[in-house]
Amino acid sequence: MSQIDPLLLELEIPTPIEHIQNDQINLYLKREDQNHPSVQGNKWRKLKYNLLEYFKGDYKGIVSFGGVFSNHVYATAAACKILKIPCKLFLRGYTLDENNPTVQFIRESNAQIELLDPKAYRLKNKESFLDSLFDENYFIIPEGGTNKLGVKGVVELGHEILDQLSEAPDFVCVAAGTGGTAMGLIQAFANVKTKVLVFSSLKGDFLRDEIQDAVGDASFELITDSHFGGYGKFSKELISFCNQFNQNHNIQLDPVYTGKMMYGLAQLIKDDYFSPNDTVVAIHTGGLQGVAGFNYRYGEKLGRM
Repeated sequence: MSQIDPLLLELEIPTPIEHIQNDQINLYLKREDQNHPSVQGNKWRKLKYNLLEYFKGDYKGIVSFGGVFSNHVYATAAACKILKIPCKLFLRGYTLDENNPTVQFIRESNAQIELLDPKAYRLKNKESFLDSLFDENYFIIPEGGTNKLGVKGVVELGHEILDQLSEAPDFVCVAAGTGGTAMGLIQAFANVKTKVLVFSSLKGDFLRDEIQDAVGDASFELITDSHFGGYGKFSKELISFCNQFNQNHNIQLDPVYTGKMMYGLAQLIKDDYFSPNDTVVAIHTGGLQGVAGFNYRYGEKLGRM
């Protein structure tokens, strides 16, 4: 039995797919937010095979990267604490606010924090720069957990959805930051009728080429008009939408990823993008740790369950 097996047993239980009342389509929500309280959502899917690979080697610990409110660094710190892995996290920024709930959690998880200014952070994928940060005996998980091992874990999410439904859905909808979750889902549904709609949380359409390079000839559609100005940006309309969705369905959305995806999906439904009786599965990718950070940063705007 490997060190990771207890966590695997806890997290390998399929997350539920819940029907969401809608008069125009058959809408379902895959509740990845329910797989674990701290190693949550798509972050677990992308960490799984990276962690298994870590235990195959003789590494001193794990290194990864992210923003100061990042779901990925939060989940990585949590997993490393559970598995007793030394963890070093390089965060992007000029100063570190110790009252930030995400930073507080990372501290409590005994992960080491190093701050990189944005100029240095942009060099994080260059081998020479990495060598200057730490010795080569650390296992590196990239920003967002997006690498081949991370995508492999997300492919399993797609297969899990197919196992849970009587037939393949017409559409699967997912939010995107680094694009790794989208890549895995596109690969998982490449040989069935399902079309994957990718809702970018970032301004611009550069993710299209990055995802296409990873998935080859597999088709998907990138939706680029529900980012609300870019990563981490929002409006009163978005916050109102998330709070109303929570009130209507008792399901909390995060405002960075799933909230924007569900808002964009609602607009597509209003615009008759879908045919009557289409089956659409939206992925709730978790990230609910970010609600505390969002409310800390902007004031109590986003209601909690």
